[in-house]
Amino acid sequence: MSENILSVGVDIGTSTTCVVFSDILIDNSSAAMRLPRAEIIEKKVRYRSPVYFTPLLSDTELNVEEIAGIVAREYQSAGISPEDVQTGAVIITGDTARKSNAQRCLQAISRYAGDFVVAAAGPTLESILAGKGSGADAYSKTHKLSVCNLDIGGGTTNTATFSGGKLVDADCMDIGGRLIRFKEGTWEIEYIFPKIQELARERGIRGEIGAMLSCADIRRITDVMAAAILEKVGGAGDRSAYWFLKTEERKGGGGVPVDAVSFSGGVGRLIYDQASAEAFAYNDIGVFLAASVREALQRSGLALVRPAETIGATVIGAGNHSMEISGATITVTDSGDLPLQNIPIIRLEDPFGGGELREEIRKKAEWVQGVDRDQMAAITFHTARKMNFRDIVELAERLIDAAQPLLERQDTLILITEGDYGKVLGQSLIVRLPPEKKVLCIDSVDVGSGDYIDIGKPLGIGDSLPVVIKTLAFSY
Repeated sequence: MSENILSVGVDIGTSTTCVVFSDILIDNSSAAMRLPRAEIIEKKVRYRSPVYFTPLLSDTELNVEEIAGIVAREYQSAGISPEDVQTGAVIITGDTARKSNAQRCLQAISRYAGDFVVAAAGPTLESILAGKGSGADAYSKTHKLSVCNLDIGGGTTNTATFSGGKLVDADCMDIGGRLIRFKEGTWEIEYIFPKIQELARERGIRGEIGAMLSCADIRRITDVMAAAILEKVGGAGDRSAYWFLKTEERKGGGGVPVDAVSFSGGVGRLIYDQASAEAFAYNDIGVFLAASVREALQRSGLALVRPAETIGATVIGAGNHSMEISGATITVTDSGDLPLQNIPIIRLEDPFGGGELREEIRKKAEWVQGVDRDQMAAITFHTARKMNFRDIVELAERLIDAAQPLLERQDTLILITEGDYGKVLGQSLIVRLPPEKKVLCIDSVDVGSGDYIDIGKPLGIGDSLPVVIKTLAFSY
């Protein structure tokens, strides 16, 4: 049994805003006498809006009314009302997520989003979404390589490294084409990001608003940005440029040697299409930055691959999701809490491994919760072990101890397992947790970091489907 649903993706980025409507054909692919399994068998873009420069009131504040007006007009231009759309996502990304009124902007357009994912993506989560959206994860899995995708946009460069298709690192740097903007048709600075102003000053370059930059000055700045990128993906140099331009202050990440790199985002596209833009094309440093990265990459000898998606890798394709449903067993302490929606996933590697499980949960919670540390999150894990009851008891104890950073902020421990352990693991958790804490444990669902999950929300095709997995970063 198949059914077509209409999906929307809205991306409010550092430089640009765009709206995409897609038709998604979903089919129940399970055999007779088996639990239904919803799979996307076809995706087709119905309408794609023009790309708008994201409206700002100032360097620190979004123009909420104008952004909401863009979304409203594009619904009208597409001939679609909010009631027509069954799924989708609205995401604020890049430097825009750091604007003082980012959350108010989300609230203003939430009526166009209904039950969809509505979030201000933190820098690391955006890196994961861009990496998946570019297709770097699939390329890494198919070619059995370690691949780093660098999504270079207007305000940030988001990096996600995949090995054999699995995410092994995600990071963000303050490197982007709009960090210096010029008055139209001149090299007079109209805006400069504070960190880049400091970088310029250290090199004896006047980097204040109103100053004139030469092409040589611009290249000296963008060459440092390119050096930081090479320090990230190749571990070259002393990494001083990388540490200076890293978005988050906490130490971590650093150089992660890889087999190949790919690029997405507006500036990333220019690395491949080097003849597509003149220096003045965007009144910023994007064309120069692309040239600096291209030349640094050529000197490094690193392999360059072109991803499936470049310009729209992050969430222009946010309306295209993978969807699954739960397996044979489920444990839920209080069904009155359902449905739960827009729950981000924390994926753990083998919980029986030798790593520090609590630190892994803490780090990945920072990845997926973005700027909203109070947002609920779910944990999923993979283990090659075929577990007996003793293993499940041990796992329950390990998870309760490791999940303390989450349990301090949320009342329900949400577990998603790949195997058929939902009921027995859930019950093992219930008897070991304090009575005020609840458990929701679902099995036979394959999800990863960067996915969102709805639990207890019927999809409305055939039988009521209790779980919908919404993967944000698929190219369209």
